[in-house]
Amino acid sequence: MQEALYTLSNGLYVLSAAAGGKFCGSLVDAVSQISVLPNLIIVSCMNTSHTKECIEESGELGISVLPKNTDPYVVANFGFQSGRDVDKWANVPYELKEGLPYIPKALAKIRAKVIDKLVYPNNTVFIAEVENAFDVKEGEPLTYKHYRDEMKEECLKSFANRNAPKAEKASFKQWTCTLCGYVYDGDIPFEQLPEDWRCPLCGVGKELFELR
Repeated sequence: MQEALYTLSNGLYVLSAAAGGKFCGSLVDAVSQISVLPNLIIVSCMNTSHTKECIEESGELGISVLPKNTDPYVVANFGFQSGRDVDKWANVPYELKEGLPYIPKALAKIRAKVIDKLVYPNNTVFIAEVENAFDVKEGEPLTYKHYRDEMKEECLKSFANRNAPKAEKASFKQWTCTLCGYVYDGDIPFEQLPEDWRCPLCGVGKELFELR
């Protein structure tokens, strides 16, 4: 079943929010337009995501549409670690638009207001109305398939090389997704996660994680 779902075309986006005087951000692949009048989009976040909590607090979100030639470290920075542990926006260049941070080289920057949400055991789906869009550029967007087939190893190496303090701290084995390379660093011990828990980056189950 999962292989069939991988054939669905998903982009990769940096989701941003601001709450409590701080910026939040995470890598997501589940973003889609569902209406034209009004302009509505849906964005899905893992329930363990710090960015999800920031969006719930502020009611606003930003989306940076990543180009295919995105720096691998940008993908790793927002996808391989938790905002509870590190200020992700301090690690990369960004620009502010109406109070939210965006990736400067994004093909488009979108700001939206949450009007509803659907809560599931593992994910929360935000329904949001687009309020503004900035700096639309020509270019090919980054897809999850391209990341999985071409970028994954480069992202892992970039993260290890440019985040040396965390790499040294993590010299012990960690639960790592064998498909996409995501390293679990949540507050709940991996063994105690519910059996239906999914990788926040690629969506596979716990059975595809191993200690590395």
